[in-house]
Amino acid sequence: MNGARSSSRETASLESLTALATVLDLVNGLAPEKSLLTGLFAMDLACELALPDVQRRAAFYAGLLRQLGCTAYAGEWSRLGNDIALRRAILHGDDMSDVHLARSVTRANTSLKGGVTGLARLLSSSRRLRPQWYAASCDAGRILAEGLGFGVEVTRALDEIHERWDGAGGPNGLVGDAASIVGRIGQVAHVAVVFFLDGDVKMARDALELQSGRALDPVLTKLALSLTPLLATLAEGRLEAAEAVLGAAPPPLTAPKLAAAFGDFADLQTPSTVGHSRAVASVCDAVAENVGVTGDDRARLALAARLHDLGQVLVPTGIWLQKTWTAHERDAANTHPMMTERLLSASPMLKDVARLAGAHHERLDGSGYPRNLSASGLSRAERLLAAADVWVGLREPRAHRAAFELSEARRLLQTEAKEGRLDPDCVCALLGAESPDGRPKPRASSDLTSRELEVLRLLARGATNKEIARTLRISDRTVQHHTIHIYQKLGVRSRAGAVLTALKTGLV
Repeated sequence: MNGARSSSRETASLESLTALATVLDLVNGLAPEKSLLTGLFAMDLACELALPDVQRRAAFYAGLLRQLGCTAYAGEWSRLGNDIALRRAILHGDDMSDVHLARSVTRANTSLKGGVTGLARLLSSSRRLRPQWYAASCDAGRILAEGLGFGVEVTRALDEIHERWDGAGGPNGLVGDAASIVGRIGQVAHVAVVFFLDGDVKMARDALELQSGRALDPVLTKLALSLTPLLATLAEGRLEAAEAVLGAAPPPLTAPKLAAAFGDFADLQTPSTVGHSRAVASVCDAVAENVGVTGDDRARLALAARLHDLGQVLVPTGIWLQKTWTAHERDAANTHPMMTERLLSASPMLKDVARLAGAHHERLDGSGYPRNLSASGLSRAERLLAAADVWVGLREPRAHRAAFELSEARRLLQTEAKEGRLDPDCVCALLGAESPDGRPKPRASSDLTSRELEVLRLLARGATNKEIARTLRISDRTVQHHTIHIYQKLGVRSRAGAVLTALKTGLV
């Protein structure tokens, strides 16, 4: 009996992970089965090579989570057009080609004016931007996978997703078999699946042959060419068959770890939302019992708070960074709670929190969305999540405004309760909590100097070197030196990596 329960938990955790991996496909404009098929084809390649079980499992998980770091540079890419469309276009070619990048930017813009602007920006800065994109993506993917409990085989492969056989990739410029076998398998499987889903087996073969010896390991590419007929039947019952090779789910994959990783994944989309889901979860937990949210409801609320904005990554990042919205853009933004609910509903370990997470913009007077629920249709947990989301958001900057001072934020939250939109008991509990906005005071104990901590906290909010220099009244060059030292001490290569590490260790 115990063995049966264990097997059921392993199946649920695997299915939950593959369900959440769907968001990685959608945020890149790809078919929703792309990540799963990449993992399965990578595992087939690893099995054909007779690699040890640990590397076979790593090949699957590294393929499944290949795009886990893609939100780390969403803000930068949004300046070049619709970032979802841009990622899709770039994934269908050689990202080292200026011509391909230029075409991708053009396709990601909806107007000639936007295309010309994006092209000008790209052509003037592509050499500088590429290493930044690579570093941010790899840092974020590696750190988030570590949080899920994956070992070095998977995290190293995720750190190599932009490396190339010819050494022209990044962030480390690895040449040939200097990249791990799992990482090189992932590259080949990724190319095969992307072009198969976009066309057919022949298109996948053509893409593999074109990139062999350039981006891809030629020996692994030859093996993949012999296995491409599998692509046509890969999704039919393959997940169940894969369980025999995968064994247990990634140890220890739990609902809280899934929520933490994918919550941070969503928050990375814009600098102003970094740490948002963590803060919302913190204030909810601090006052839950005070407003009657206890036991299982409290546990579900903790998960929902971390995941409530997962659906926002399916809205082009540029919309979140605009100061004003058109009616069409507002409608697009307002889809994110329902997208969160749909994504979580497909996950066995998280489906019980899907409706709760999707209700964070509902209001007691029926003026909220997506369902326009009123007081009688909202549970205590849903009311608290909605109030906590507003409370934390008021203390964060947004594209159209700066963060509110504490006194003004308190006044605005009280107004929402007085006018019947937020629950008065929840608002009262939040305002009486020890931590005023859900963000515990950052700890000062670390290898970083006090000045480096100041720079790090401004970096976490997306401030540029010039903005940091102006705020701290130091030179741009000094800021640059501090940033280099911060990255070295934290063991990262990018702002995204520094932010995730600092969040995990309590520095911001």
